[in-house]
Amino acid sequence: MEDITLKTLIEEFRNRIPNLRTVKGYFTYYKYDDMEEYEKWLAKTRRFLHIHYPNDQSVLEFEEISNERLNREQQQKMLAILEALSCFPTIINQKDNTDKDKKGNIDSDKNKNGAITVNINNTNSQSQNQEQSLAIDIFLEAIRDDLTGKQIKELKEVLATSGNDEEKARSGIIEKLKSFGSDVAANIVANILTNPIIGGGL
Repeated sequence: MEDITLKTLIEEFRNRIPNLRTVKGYFTYYKYDDMEEYEKWLAKTRRFLHIHYPNDQSVLEFEEISNERLNREQQQKMLAILEALSCFPTIINQKDNTDKDKKGNIDSDKNKNGAITVNINNTNSQSQNQEQSLAIDIFLEAIRDDLTGKQIKELKEVLATSGNDEEKARSGIIEKLKSFGSDVAANIVANILTNPIIGGGL
């Protein structure tokens, strides 16, 4: 059986990151040539972290970041979390506010591996809508691909002069896009729909 440790997972990942490749087309995205092996590594790493660092706040953060759009910065953040866990293996749990004890103390336990678990009461709830963020990135990239800097500036001016009047902003944007030529709006929509993430959701 393969001897998996946090050290071996980190080493494999550290060697992999330089091979992350930029792919340019309608949209720029990143990939590994052996995406299947990366997915296997990711599944093993998640499993390892949940077994050895249950409910640790860094593991939860690793989960969130690993679900983000693949890019070099995202991969470096994941590596940094793994290296931090390797340096400081003490488990730090995030507890819901309803679990807070009357004194508001920090609870310390020992798990079956002898690692100390520190439960920190966290009153701030954090939620991220990653799909919405990704859709916005795709939309903005499509606009930047088909419009010049001057045209984008003109669109911004329309939005600025419209204030909070959505109808005025909408009609102003439509007129401005028409003035750029009939192909411009069509190209933007085509670029958005041909993205596999957007097109696959239709």
